Amino acid sequence: MVDVFDEVEEELRKERYMQMLRSWGPWVLGAAVTVIAGVAGYQGWRAWQENQSAEASAQFADARALHDAGQTDGALEAYALLASEGPRGYATLSLLHQAAIASEAGDNAEAARLYEEAGQRSPVALVRDLARYQSAVAGFDTLSSDDLALRLDPLVSGGGGFALLSRELIGAAALRDERWSEARRQYEFVQLSIDASEAMRSRARDALAVIAREAPEEVPADASADETPDAAGTDTAPGPAETAAEEEDTVE
Repeated sequence: MVDVFDEVEEELRKERYMQMLRSWGPWVLGAAVTVIAGVAGYQGWRAWQENQSAEASAQFADARALHDAGQTDGALEAYALLASEGPRGYATLSLLHQAAIASEAGDNAEAARLYEEAGQRSPVALVRDLARYQSAVAGFDTLSSDDLALRLDPLVSGGGGFALLSRELIGAAALRDERWSEARRQYEFVQLSIDASEAMRSRARDALAVIAREAPEEVPADASADETPDAAGTDTAPGPAETAAEEEDTVE
């Protein structure tokens, strides 16, 4: 008798399980398929990315070979194609090489533009800083000292590897524009910085020597204010010695 009840209970459990499976089975199966598809998609994306990187590497090597062989136009076309269609890393390198070629050709405006674009595209902070610094160097002749300082301020305030070089370039622009105080401030900072190389300190010393030779004498702003009352007082209020001399002349 007990066996009969056990068999009935077992059948009821099976029936409830089948009902639950019919209700939730599609959802569970769908979730499993989604997970599997996601993993497969990620693996496929990784494979595609590696393939793209391999192709971009080969294209970049071909562009460099063209440049080294003196085929500048072909190299520029290859770099431009890679910059527009390649992965961010190789696109940035291509822009940097395009900028270097433009700089070698004397087209500083184009070089500055390409360096600026490379700085915006690069996923690496150090490369971004390098590109922005090079953009300022390329535009040095056409930018005012204020514009140059504005462009390089993020590098100076960031305190990275290009901070001192940026200060030196800002000082050079101020020296060019005869803004002596600003130039002296930047070069003194470079000269006293413990992070500056000996070559940078030497350049800073030379620049400070030029400033000392060329800059007009700087009179403190309150010097004239200090001297004016004294001069006025001398004219209107003679001293004791002068008063005694005048009395002596009167007696005589």
